[in-house]
Amino acid sequence: MTKFRIVLADNGSLEPGSTLKLRSLAAELGRLIGHEVRPVSMMHSGKVAPELLGGKPAVLFKQEAKAAAEDGAGELIVVPLFLGPGRTLTETLPEQFREAGGGLRLRVAPPLYGADGALRRILAENLLAAGWKRGAGSVLLCDHGSPSREMTAVRDALAAELKAELKLTREELTACSMERRPGADYDFNEPSLASAIEKARGDAIVLMQFLLPGRHAGPDGDVSRICREHAPKCLSWKLSPLIGESPLLPALLAERFGQVAP
Repeated sequence: MTKFRIVLADNGSLEPGSTLKLRSLAAELGRLIGHEVRPVSMMHSGKVAPELLGGKPAVLFKQEAKAAAEDGAGELIVVPLFLGPGRTLTETLPEQFREAGGGLRLRVAPPLYGADGALRRILAENLLAAGWKRGAGSVLLCDHGSPSREMTAVRDALAAELKAELKLTREELTACSMERRPGADYDFNEPSLASAIEKARGDAIVLMQFLLPGRHAGPDGDVSRICREHAPKCLSWKLSPLIGESPLLPALLAERFGQVAP
């Protein structure tokens, strides 16, 4: 049987808490599937001082791919901690894998969003955890914003699924993006969080389509800043928990691993 190595891969962050959470998710996933799972990031995290990470530096994907080949593994199995088929997953990851060399076979599990509705259920639970009550105010499903139409399609599909499950109207739940690139080619990201929060009503909840804490999704991150700067003075608003905080996430990651397990 081919020797394989499993990694849980995220985008990466300069926020130490993001890497620490990635490590805890990798450990929990390993317990669920009965194999060691190594946490890796595609970028950024290698710049975090090891003393902020319990004395253990973050590991980048390319490093781990090289190490797996040197250790005699024949296959690298990647469980993506990614919401959908963005460019980091579809372009950067295979490119870095090729650069790492070593003759490994690469097997990549599907991202979190899928037809099974599991990601929608996590978001619905997070909305309830934030104190949502029907008719109390606007829900803003907020993602990062992406140059990839495929990622915005994930956002919009999740919004449609949530509206159907919770019986919400277009006015009650709005899909929006924290930021976008300039130019008409990226208008598909609209509306922006800034414009959506200006039109929000009642006790609004920003339903965070973000995985881990960082400069965007942390307590004092960009999402909070945008809300503070653009929310009407009469509006009450709060952020939901992050997807990475959901107790349902490890089981979803295990299910995605099962879709490509050897």
